[in-house]
Amino acid sequence: MAKNSLKHILIPVLIFSCLSCTKDFDEINSPKTGAVTTEPDGLFTAAVQRGSMTWYMYDRLQRYTANQYMQYNTLTGSGSLDHYEPSYGIFSDIWDRSYGDQSWELAPLFYISHTIEVCIDRENPIKEGIARIWKSYLFQRITDLYGDIPYSEAFIKPLPKFDTQESIYIDLIDQINIGKNLLLSNGNYESYGRADLIYNGSIEKWEKFANVLLLRIALRIINVAPELSKEVINSLKSGPYFTSNDDNNKMQWDETSSNIYFRNPILVTEVFNNTRVSERMINFLKENSDPRLIQYAKPARLDGEYRGLKNGMDPNNQSVYDLEYYDRYSRLGEAFVKDDGVTYNIHYAESCFLRAEAALRGLTNEDPEELYNLGIRAAMEMYGINDDVNQIDNYINQPEISYNSIMGLEQIITQKWVALCMNGVEAWIEKRRTGFPIFEELEYSGPINNGQFPRRLTYSASERRLNPQNLQEAIDRMGEDEQTTPVWWDDY
Repeated sequence: MAKNSLKHILIPVLIFSCLSCTKDFDEINSPKTGAVTTEPDGLFTAAVQRGSMTWYMYDRLQRYTANQYMQYNTLTGSGSLDHYEPSYGIFSDIWDRSYGDQSWELAPLFYISHTIEVCIDRENPIKEGIARIWKSYLFQRITDLYGDIPYSEAFIKPLPKFDTQESIYIDLIDQINIGKNLLLSNGNYESYGRADLIYNGSIEKWEKFANVLLLRIALRIINVAPELSKEVINSLKSGPYFTSNDDNNKMQWDETSSNIYFRNPILVTEVFNNTRVSERMINFLKENSDPRLIQYAKPARLDGEYRGLKNGMDPNNQSVYDLEYYDRYSRLGEAFVKDDGVTYNIHYAESCFLRAEAALRGLTNEDPEELYNLGIRAAMEMYGINDDVNQIDNYINQPEISYNSIMGLEQIITQKWVALCMNGVEAWIEKRRTGFPIFEELEYSGPINNGQFPRRLTYSASERRLNPQNLQEAIDRMGEDEQTTPVWWDDY
């Protein structure tokens, strides 16, 4: 349940802040993903680091849930989520650890909300503007996962009301624009510097991120609020947007830390050895001679072939104990499991594909084909693939890949799916919005959803127990608290 007390963050913030009090500790004992300045900097560091998904949230939300839905991963021995069936405990975990129902887990929504309060109290509009932009990113993700959520009263009232997703989206647009305007404030105001683990306090890069986030929001609501969507896009025609992979909003994880909350979450969760790269992803890469294959996957241990494990198989025909069987299938490649790896919140390739879609829809004067090609190029360069031997050009020029305006939306979203690999959340949201990429029907359907593709997560058990009246009002508005209940913008 959303709370309004600082008691859950006092001890972690003191720990983060104290690391910055002694220069020797800063140089010797402070992880690269730990805060290095005082409040509101320590609050912001926690909000950014946890909002970028440390290992436990990544495990629950991405690896077990969204990556299964979007056929990046396949669970060995199968599992309910691999068959579009709910896992109520996991869904509750995601909710509780976002809002902070469990005192030992740093909750990004809680931290960023209080960051803004402290910035206002300290009268620093630059830090406040950046915090408002990041808060909008985090709240968009949680409302897209669940639908109506506590928003306007979150961390203000002990039993907050649930705002409609429509009202949240309208306010997100306003908050991002307020944040952008605050970045233009005149005066001798400091930014976050090293406490900003993403952009090191760069106002220019946060402005670009804000514009890409606004474009993402505008396209998400294009089917249900077309006039508002067009208004937002018209306000963005002069950008600036991301111009290279140097602008990527990403978390660089600490290869030296012994604390798994500072380590690459994909690497940490890969140690469980209970997922393989999906057949759908491997086959797409192989069939299109995609040079990312050797980055995304490792050869199967058994015979050195690149082979994916099919999603949605009958669990009665699988055994988690047959290790030789699973040695036939590829595990994740070096692009994702490096000790010093990164995870992406929004990257340059996604920015290009968003702009390509806006252009395809006639909402801008840009060239969709040019932006589509640029997105593919950016996605490959992000993982070290260059065009020294024309790999990228050869890929783009294939008949199956070359841009075709008739199939433009499917091509754009499909290439975005490839580029978003291991960020199943955003890919899942885009499939719910557009229907792409197209997946085969699952071999096995469980008894609850009967193979229907999930449209949302179900609410937390703790919210049912502690805030039942407000929760029930939200459920009554939305229809049912089921995975198959669409959220407001889901008009596909």
